[in-house]
Amino acid sequence: MNTKSTAPGGRTTPSSAPARPGGADFQPAVTAGPRRRDSVRKSAVAAALILACALAGFRANVQAQPVARSDNAGRVVILNASDPYLPAFIELDRAMRQTIRDRRGAQVEFHAETLDLFRFSAGHIENQLVSLLGRKYDALTVDVVAVAGEPALAFALDHGDTIWPGAAIVFHSVRVDLLRDRVSRRDIAGVPVRFEIDATIDLALALAPATRRVALVAGTAELDQRYLAAARTALAGRKSRLETLEIVGGSLASTIDAVSRLPRDSVVLFLTVFRNEAGERFVPREFLQQLAAVSPVPMFGLFETYVGAGVVGGMITSYAAQGRRAGELVASILDGRRADAIGIQAPIPPGCMVDSTRLRHWGLRESRLPPGCDVRFREPTLWERHRDLILATLAVLVAQSALIVLLVLGRRRLRGAQSALRDELDRRRQAEGVALGLRARLARFARERSMGALATAIAHEVNQPLVAIQNYAQAARRRLKGSDDNKPKVLDLLAKVEGQAERAGAITQRVRRLMNAEEMPLASIPVRPAIDTAVDLMRPEADALGCRIDVIAGSPITVLADPLQVQLVMVNLLRNAMQAVAGAQADDRTITVEILAIDDQHAQVRVTDRGPGVAPGREHDIFEPLFSGGSGMGMGLAIARSIVEAQGGKLWHEPVPAGGARFLFTIRRATV
Repeated sequence: MNTKSTAPGGRTTPSSAPARPGGADFQPAVTAGPRRRDSVRKSAVAAALILACALAGFRANVQAQPVARSDNAGRVVILNASDPYLPAFIELDRAMRQTIRDRRGAQVEFHAETLDLFRFSAGHIENQLVSLLGRKYDALTVDVVAVAGEPALAFALDHGDTIWPGAAIVFHSVRVDLLRDRVSRRDIAGVPVRFEIDATIDLALALAPATRRVALVAGTAELDQRYLAAARTALAGRKSRLETLEIVGGSLASTIDAVSRLPRDSVVLFLTVFRNEAGERFVPREFLQQLAAVSPVPMFGLFETYVGAGVVGGMITSYAAQGRRAGELVASILDGRRADAIGIQAPIPPGCMVDSTRLRHWGLRESRLPPGCDVRFREPTLWERHRDLILATLAVLVAQSALIVLLVLGRRRLRGAQSALRDELDRRRQAEGVALGLRARLARFARERSMGALATAIAHEVNQPLVAIQNYAQAARRRLKGSDDNKPKVLDLLAKVEGQAERAGAITQRVRRLMNAEEMPLASIPVRPAIDTAVDLMRPEADALGCRIDVIAGSPITVLADPLQVQLVMVNLLRNAMQAVAGAQADDRTITVEILAIDDQHAQVRVTDRGPGVAPGREHDIFEPLFSGGSGMGMGLAIARSIVEAQGGKLWHEPVPAGGARFLFTIRRATV
C-alpha cells in the first residue's frame, strides 16, 4: 500500500498505474474475490474461445435464416463496460429501457452485451471478442448501439462497423475530458458525465469547517488511477490550507488500519478501489462499507451508490437522470432522427446529495447544506412523525381543562338541572304510558269498527245454526207426542241440535278472540268462499258509491287461515279502494280482486283500484298506525298487516303504472 502525504505547500508524487481509459460511474453490487492475473487471463481466454467455437458450430444456420422483425420495430444492443449486476448499471439500464419503452411501446428489441473491462483487460482476447460478437450478430440488423462507459465506447468506435454495420452509437457515463480524443465519427450521440471533485471538497469543508486534512482512498486499476489523478489536480490549489493524504493500493486490512488511525481533523474522499497492488479485485461500494464501519472521520464520495453505504455525500449525478437522457436519445434515433443531428449533449450537472443518517452520526448541521440539496434517508423528527397526534393530544388537554373549569363552575346548576330532568323524565314516562294505552284502545276501537262490516256475515252464520236448532227442536217435540218407537229419531234430532249449538258457539268464540286480539287457530279452508263472503258484504256499499267489484280466480286453492280474519282484511282493503275511487271521482270505478297460487307454498290475493294511488314517498307510511290519507283513523292497514303476518303472510303495496293502487297479501297454502 502506498500511503503518501502532502503538507501545506508541499508536493505529492502520483502513484503509477496501467493506462487504459475507463468509465467512472459504476458501483458494484457483487463482491469479486481475489484472483491471480494469469489465472484470470487464462480463464477469460478459454471462455472466449469456447463461446467462439460454439457459435461457429451453428453459424451457418444463423446466417441462412436472418431474424425477422416488424417494419416499425427497432433493435438496440446495450454494450456495458462493467459487471451487469452493479447497482449503478442496473439503475442506469432500467431508466434507459423504461424511457425507450415509454416512447416506442412494444416496438423495440433489446440485446445486452457485457465486456466487464473494469476488472479484466480485453487486450489479449479483443480479436476473439470481435469475432464472437460478429458471428452472433451476423444475421441481425442493429439500429442503435447504446454503450455504457468509456471502455465500451472505445470498443464500439473501434469495432462497431465490423460487428454492427450501419448502427448509430449512443453513449452515456463517459467523462467529458475523455471525449476529446475518442470521438471522431459523425453517427454518434450521447450524454457525457461530469464529476465535481472540487465541489465535493467544498461541500465537505462547509459541513466540517475544522478540516485540515483530506485522505484520498483509491486502488491501482487504471480507472482507480484516473480518479486519483483528478483528485490530486483538484487539491493542488488548496495546498495552503489542506494537507493531502493518500491511501492507495493496499489490502483491505491495511487500508482499514490506515483509515482507522486518521487524525480527527481529517475527512476521507473515497474514489474507487477495483484492484490493489497485489492483484486482488474488489467491489468499491463494499470496500467502502468496510472502511465506513471503522472510520473515525466523515467520508465523502462521487457516486450515487456510495450514498447509503457510508459516505456523508458529495456532488453527485443521478444515475436515473443519465439513463433517462440516454433513453430519449435512443428513442429519437429509432423514430428516424439522425445521430449526427443530435450530437453530444451537455452533461447532466451534478447536485448535492447527502445521507441524513451520516449527518446525524457525525453531528454535521443540515443547515450548512446548499439550497436544493437531496437529503436521503432522513428520519422524521418526533414532531414530523407524530404532528397530528401531538396536536390532537394538545387539543384534548385544552378541551379537558376547559371542561373541568366549566364543570366546577356549573356544579350547582347541574344538580338543579339533574333534578328537573328526573322530574321531566318521570312525567315523560307517564305520558308515554298513557299514550301507549290510548293507542291500544284506539287500535281495539278500530278493530271493533271494522268488525261492524262483518256483523251481517256473523249474524247470517249464527242465524243458520239457530234456525236449524229451532227446526230440530220442533221435530223432536212432534216425535215425543207420537209413539214410543220414535225415541231413536228424537235422540238423533237432539244430537243435531247440540251440533248446531256448538257451531254457533264457535262462531261467537272466533269473534271474541278477534276482538280481544287473541291468537286464532288456523284451519285448512278454500280461500275463494272467504273472499266471496267479504265481497258480498261490501256490495251494498259498493253499489251506493257506484263501484263494481270483480273477482278473478283460477282453480280452487286451499289455504291455512282463519276465514273470519281473511274476511276482515278484505273488508279493509275493499273499503279503502272504494273510498279512493269514489273520492277521486274516477271514471273507471272497477275494483279487481285476483286470487292466484304463486308457488307450492303460498297463495296471493291482489286488490287493485283505479283511484289516485298512494302519494310518492308514502308507500311505507300508510302501514303506520294513525297515518291517514283521508277521513279515517289510519288504523285499518296497520291492523290488516298484523293479521296477515300473524298467519304467516305478508301485506304490501305496489303502484299501478296506468294509475291507481294495488295491495297484495299472501297466505300459506295448506299441505294435502
